[in-house]
Amino acid sequence: MTALTPSLAIVAARLPSPPSSAELLDGEVAGDTPDWRGIAVPEHLMERFARRSDAAPLAARPIAGGQIHLLARLPGFGAVLLDAWDSTRQRWRGWLVTPDTAYADACGLVVEERDAPADPRAGLVLCDMPVTLAVTDLGACLGVFSQERLQAARWLELHGRANGATAAPGVIARVALPGDDYALTGTPLSSELGKDGRVAYRQLLRQGLQQLQIALADAAAPQMKTPVRAANANRWLKIVTAVAASVMVVQSAWLFLPKEGAVVGNAEFRSGGSGVETGVRTRVLFRAEATEAEIRTWLQREQLEIVAGPDTLGAFTVLSRNRQKVLPPPGPGNPLAVINP
Repeated sequence: MTALTPSLAIVAARLPSPPSSAELLDGEVAGDTPDWRGIAVPEHLMERFARRSDAAPLAARPIAGGQIHLLARLPGFGAVLLDAWDSTRQRWRGWLVTPDTAYADACGLVVEERDAPADPRAGLVLCDMPVTLAVTDLGACLGVFSQERLQAARWLELHGRANGATAAPGVIARVALPGDDYALTGTPLSSELGKDGRVAYRQLLRQGLQQLQIALADAAAPQMKTPVRAANANRWLKIVTAVAASVMVVQSAWLFLPKEGAVVGNAEFRSGGSGVETGVRTRVLFRAEATEAEIRTWLQREQLEIVAGPDTLGAFTVLSRNRQKVLPPPGPGNPLAVINP
């Protein structure tokens, strides 16, 4: 990507500061605050309600690059914009996302109307705070970025600090991007101690990530080129149906139904019939570009059966009757993307 020297053009006024709790309390004591039941819902709150409603259908979307997902262990803390899957470390790389647009710095990407639908909890992508996390760290989906917007986040991570504008906390500006595109972002952080609340804000976020045991990524490391998409797009639903149907023709129907006492996920199970059947079940994600023929051939070669899926993550459960079976790692020669997502 061609590196450009960021040039800013102010396109929005300074964001208003909310009244302090002391000001609110003074108003109540003075009797200036009317009964809340007689107040119409403010327009900006109605807009947030509408945005959250529009984004609600995205919540259960299977995980893929370009999506914004809540942090599962503490949804109120923030979210993450997923960039790419690291198959070596079995982790996602992305950037921390918060609702706090007013804290944007020169590396912050403001979520805009063109990113709709997007839940209002996704307001600011902190491109100077890349993180790596496991699939289990991810909660509901709040929004989906286009490839162009994802590219903007990558560019701001690498080049946002070259912004030569004057530090101005709370100001949103427009920065030129390669290819005649633009992004709404903030101004550089102030170097004067105690003069810029955005500095303390980032310190608090880092402390929170540390408590959640979410690792900050190397900001200087190049981003991975090809994100692994979850294997459950429309074409995947067709492929899975065909593969599962072919297995069902030659296997007993009970294999495709969860049995009492069964444990899924690298666990031994027993059938509910008169005989006892044992085996190992493992959840897997297939590569998005893998074909039906490739999956079928691999299942037969490894003596595996698809017994469940896709689930909400796009994962399938495969069964091996060999209790000592260990699946080969994802790589050349098999359609696997992730084992035990």
